[in-house]
Amino acid sequence: MPKPGITVYITCYNYGHYLSQAIESVLAQTRTDWELIIINDCSKDDTDRVAGRYLAAYPDRIRVFCNDRARGLLASANRALREARGHYVMRLDADDYLDENALLVMAHYLDQHPDVALVYPNYIYIDRSGNILGVEQRKRVGTETKLLDLPAHGAGTMVRNRVLKSVGGYDETYDRQDSYELWMKVVNRFQVANVPTPLFYYRKHEDSLTRDETKLLETRARIKRAHVERNGGPVYPRVAAVIGAKNTYTHLPNVVLTEVMGRPLIDYTVDAAIGVAGLETVVVTTDDQAVVEYCRKRYPEVQARMRPSDLSDERATESLVVNETVDFLELSDNYPDIIVSLNLHSPLRKAEHIQKAIDTLLLYNADSVISVYEDTDLYYVHTNHGLEPLNPARHRKIRVEREALYVGNGAVRALWRDILSKDDIAGRSVGHIVMPYMDSFSIKKAEDIRLIEYIMNQRERKN
Repeated sequence: MPKPGITVYITCYNYGHYLSQAIESVLAQTRTDWELIIINDCSKDDTDRVAGRYLAAYPDRIRVFCNDRARGLLASANRALREARGHYVMRLDADDYLDENALLVMAHYLDQHPDVALVYPNYIYIDRSGNILGVEQRKRVGTETKLLDLPAHGAGTMVRNRVLKSVGGYDETYDRQDSYELWMKVVNRFQVANVPTPLFYYRKHEDSLTRDETKLLETRARIKRAHVERNGGPVYPRVAAVIGAKNTYTHLPNVVLTEVMGRPLIDYTVDAAIGVAGLETVVVTTDDQAVVEYCRKRYPEVQARMRPSDLSDERATESLVVNETVDFLELSDNYPDIIVSLNLHSPLRKAEHIQKAIDTLLLYNADSVISVYEDTDLYYVHTNHGLEPLNPARHRKIRVEREALYVGNGAVRALWRDILSKDDIAGRSVGHIVMPYMDSFSIKKAEDIRLIEYIMNQRERKN
């Protein structure tokens, strides 16, 4: 056949029972200048037989490659990319399938927009049996969203072949999140776009890699760190951490020095802060001289100081506390570029979360970044007709972008110094990092300490 305009590739590991539907959806495309590459990642089911049947029927359109051992999604994707002959490349997961016009619509968009490197569509959620659950309606790039911190889905996204190769393909260091890693490589160098049409069917089932939230978030953090290190130069922003350590709460007496698992509560936040690479200054601002003395003895590298008494008033805001601390630093000729505000009451927050917030601030055009967890409960609002769901897709146990609800857990806030004022600590553009729900617990009352200790105990047992 002539050189194809589009390469579709399918990587398959033990999804032979879905593979036929995926292949048939490519065969049914209204745009016909495509080739299909199938990578059998050493499957133990009937993947080889299914792929072989289609290879025999369409030898001029389909090529099949078998890995000598299970190498994973990223290595298989790179093998497909090395073999791809099309101008445009698209991954299709073996358990998903395409709308018949998917290639037509996306390739036409790239044909008409030569400056766009990557285009992605909306998609339809289906269950294991193929029943429709709902539609993912992505926000339109440039109009509904300008902060590009939500990546395209890895499957169903069409990318120019030369762009994929110019960024070196996929990084095989990671065992998941190929879409996130590719997005990070592309989004700051090239234009990206989306089309508002659902063009593929995404199967939700318990075998999906995306279900393990902790590993997913850890991988995203590693990807961000690698990109900051790769893109960085000889000058790195000066970063200072501010730890508010008010110790005069009537309902939480002496909370800063209260022992949690045998250690004062403040230790967990200070240890997390000093464990962050590139964080130059850590300041503890408190209203208790005992806290100052403890920190100076236990952490001589940390600046512990008494704050003005009015900053312990209930009306004192985080922005006032941080602003006063930064003023103090700058009077000492310490001029940070980035401020990290850390909540003492979040002992399950780790250095990795702080680093991820800083990296997110560096990678995206945001004024500040806050830590959140995603709330998966179903919420209602009161209307003329009584209660109506705020996020109705949760009825079908799916998460769609437009209905996603994030809860600020207060654990980390990173911001550029130049947006800070006494009245503002956020700026106009606020990015976010997602923390696991179990890492987001904070101490609001005395009973919460026991809950935190229980979580820590459970984790120690697993380790």
